[in-house]
Amino acid sequence: MAVERGFRDLVDVILSTCPSADHKGIMGRTVLHAAIASNDQGQLLEKSDKSVVYLRIKDGNNKTALHIAASQGHMDVVKELVLHSPDCCEQVDDDGNNALHLVMKSKKYYLATDFLLGDRWLSSREVINEMNHEGNTPLHLLAHSQLDLSFFVSNRKVDKMTFNNENLNAMDIILSAKDLHGNKGSILRRLRNANARVGPLGWQKIIKEEGIDSSKHKDHDMVEEIHTSGPKRIGEIHLIAATLIATVTFAAGFTLPGGYNDDKGSDHGMAVLTKRAAFKAFIVTDTIALVLSVSAVCVYFFMALHVRKEFLYKHLLWGFLLTNLAMAAMVVAFMTGLYAVLPHSSGIAAATCALCCCFFIFFGYTYKKFVCSSRAM
Repeated sequence: MAVERGFRDLVDVILSTCPSADHKGIMGRTVLHAAIASNDQGQLLEKSDKSVVYLRIKDGNNKTALHIAASQGHMDVVKELVLHSPDCCEQVDDDGNNALHLVMKSKKYYLATDFLLGDRWLSSREVINEMNHEGNTPLHLLAHSQLDLSFFVSNRKVDKMTFNNENLNAMDIILSAKDLHGNKGSILRRLRNANARVGPLGWQKIIKEEGIDSSKHKDHDMVEEIHTSGPKRIGEIHLIAATLIATVTFAAGFTLPGGYNDDKGSDHGMAVLTKRAAFKAFIVTDTIALVLSVSAVCVYFFMALHVRKEFLYKHLLWGFLLTNLAMAAMVVAFMTGLYAVLPHSSGIAAATCALCCCFFIFFGYTYKKFVCSSRAM
């Protein structure tokens, strides 16, 4: 009573008269139990018999002084008790909880991270991975609370794949739980980084609880696949056309109409028809066709890396326009190249130009029909 009411002077007088602190009161409580519950143990440990640390309260759980301090989050007391009697860490209550279990339940684990993981007794594999009567380790309880797991999970001694009596590990518990504090995603990432994996029954539980959602996701994925596979197939066909244009125009750039000058002098190796206007038009249009077709090839390459239908349709349109412009430039390059090497006096040059212009008439007619059909849809 003197301890509970905070009469420290009276406690010192009583202990000086009766130095043993292991006298039991109601439900087997000792002076140390009462002092720890009040977080005011003072010098009781030094003045008490060493066995008092191991005495239990008969309150239904048989907790020791260490259990009381851990469950109430009195981390300074936990540290003092462990330093005084290290083997008290091995004691469990009637539910099979050791001090670490109770620290996790108190949700004040973050207050004693350095000490708990640095202490040789509390950080032993046996204590860290000990199961209570429900098969839960301290990691299971920490997963239930969804508090910061970074320090504890990163400890190599912690077994991340231990299963409780329900055959669930820590990853299973967090996956099937609601996001309590908004950090569920970060906790899962930390567990994965620590090589934690979902157990077989964890997958079954998630699928069972989210069966409707999973079926919706499957239907949604199927619809998305249908929407994205179409433009990707069209892009593959357009890629072939753009590649052919790029190949032809690249080759035409090095096999110039009229050939090269073989005479020795300053013009050796230069194109023979350099001064002709038609030849200059050929060079410009051939270069334009090459640049546009290569740009279209790049667009189709980027399409293969995306799955969003909005992105695919947008880039398909860009690739379509670039390919058509490259095609038109290639036809102009072919027409001007032939016109540059054919004699202008004959009708062959004029006939060639007229036939090439038929392409633009056909292209304009087809494009007009395409636009009209698109608007009708």
